[in-house]
Amino acid sequence: MIRQIGLVLVLALTAVPVVAGGLPLVSDLQKDGRLSDQSGKPIMVFYMSHGCPYCEEVRELYLEPMYREGEYRDKLIMRMVDIDSGETMRDFNGKQTDQISFASAQGTSFTPVIKFYDSTGKELVPEMLGYLPDFYLGFLEGSIKESISKLRQRNTALAPEARPAS
Repeated sequence: MIRQIGLVLVLALTAVPVVAGGLPLVSDLQKDGRLSDQSGKPIMVFYMSHGCPYCEEVRELYLEPMYREGEYRDKLIMRMVDIDSGETMRDFNGKQTDQISFASAQGTSFTPVIKFYDSTGKELVPEMLGYLPDFYLGFLEGSIKESISKLRQRNTALAPEARPAS
């Protein structure tokens, strides 16, 4: 019995670094926006809630492995919003808010949801709402590619050399 309790305790303690080393919670989207401008990467925000089994599947099966792989971190700024959390953060305008209020302002009350933003907080592609296991990876990779493409098009259109001379 004591050995089993010890094993459970060891497993619980070793799980903490995995969660802590996983997909980061949003803390400052204004700073992430500046990083997006500098790097040309869209900002992917995963909205999740506690007790949502689909959120856990999306996070564990897709997003955390993508975050750990350098290929996706080279393409995206990946963040997570806990719609149940009162933890403070800064929105795209630098205004201090909390994760619950930010999710509400973004029209997100159901989970899981993934949104792709430009540096100013404008959505690049339609949000991914819900979870269909058979097709999820294809939809996710399609949304990633489309958001990167739209951001590049927007940045090219806004580049000084692309503007007509006055």
